[in-house]
Amino acid sequence: MTSQDPTSHTSLPTDSVPRRFGYWTGHIVVVASMIGAGILTTSGFTLRDTGNPAALLGLWLLGGVMAWAGAVTVAELATRLPRVGGDYVFVREGFGNAAGFVAGWATFVIGFIAPTAVVARLAASYLTSPFTEILHANLPPIIATHFAQVVATLIVLTVAVTHSLGHRQSSRLQIAATIVKITVLSLLVVAGLTYGEGSWSHLAAGAWPSPEQWPALAVGLIYVGYAYAGWNGAAYLGGEIRDPARLLPLCLLGGTITVTLLYLAVNVTYIYALDPAMMRTLSPGQVERVAELAIQHLFGPSVANVAAVMFGLSLLASVSAYVLTGPRVAYAMARDRAFPVWAGRLHPRRQVPAMAIGFHGLAATVLIWSGTFLELLDYASVGLALASGLTVASVFPLRRRADLPHPYRLPSYPLPPLLYLILVGWTVGYTITQPDRRIPALLSLATLAIAIPLSRWMTPPDGERASVSPM
Repeated sequence: MTSQDPTSHTSLPTDSVPRRFGYWTGHIVVVASMIGAGILTTSGFTLRDTGNPAALLGLWLLGGVMAWAGAVTVAELATRLPRVGGDYVFVREGFGNAAGFVAGWATFVIGFIAPTAVVARLAASYLTSPFTEILHANLPPIIATHFAQVVATLIVLTVAVTHSLGHRQSSRLQIAATIVKITVLSLLVVAGLTYGEGSWSHLAAGAWPSPEQWPALAVGLIYVGYAYAGWNGAAYLGGEIRDPARLLPLCLLGGTITVTLLYLAVNVTYIYALDPAMMRTLSPGQVERVAELAIQHLFGPSVANVAAVMFGLSLLASVSAYVLTGPRVAYAMARDRAFPVWAGRLHPRRQVPAMAIGFHGLAATVLIWSGTFLELLDYASVGLALASGLTVASVFPLRRRADLPHPYRLPSYPLPPLLYLILVGWTVGYTITQPDRRIPALLSLATLAIAIPLSRWMTPPDGERASVSPM
């Protein structure tokens, strides 16, 4: 439930980026940002580690509640500060310029560049998996081995170029790619449960988690939280959405609810298709592409090959959403002198942060070649959870700011942000204690730590902010 604050009419400084995006672009950006690598991989790891379908569904439901708690919090933040930059702007206004720099750095690098690399790698893996034998038979070994990285690089650079062309091209690409993604996942659910050769008896293996399953579920919640990450996607376009006080909460909450329902349906389909006892016998590499594995069990290998290509194409929407929203963080930071000045310039004709978009694409390409898929996933998940926690925490000081408008108030304050922060702390703590995931997790924390000394000389003193030319 929302409430209007009739005393709050103070207008905020406006960004020079034109407000050309409407509700459906915002809604679709949220959906596309959320549906990515997580739903096509995470469930396989959790089902393999626990063999407990009930715990799997409970984990995804808890992830949906967590995403809702974050979304209603960010809805309040985004309507108070409807500007380009999202998390960076919220934390900067809540805790000061230095904290804002840390949040912006973490969001840009771990929240957008790293997930861009993760999803592009998975998309390339799905797209090339039906042709693995042909590739290895006809290409030199070094090229065949790294062919997925080559494809992932081409995906990222093509999407970056498209988003650099202007708002209309961005909207068209985002809407088309997201429609493909939703269609593919919906077909998986409808066709799999209606015509697939699965068994509802798999649900009988579910039970309340045993003590030895809780660590795996805690790590699983980090992955599920990563799968739900993106519930704040529309907030990064806050300075480009028309009528943000009305549309931003609708985009954030509507997109989150849409994805939660779809995620639960997809996981029911996985359980219907895959015997939990069989999953316990597989290696992590065999369950990495769990969606393809489920299709193989439901319809056979030939259909699974076609589905793999479709899953790969559907992931283009996530790559597009990250490349669309991530550079807006660099743009906002550059306008505050917290990032190189070139990132804060708009293309003089297209009115988009083209140089920030190009940098995003090149940085994601470097990460594509830096590690395995699971290492990239662990790296992105931990840092993203902490960065989102810092964003959610900024609601506490911003609630006390009388100089900001209050067009939307999150329900049941302060319970949603407190719930989100508790769950983030629990999952990150467990993940760091796991030996096989500790190194990527610590590297993620190191990325955050680097931002602390950088913030001392790359940000102006609190209360001082200078903008660069928008041209």
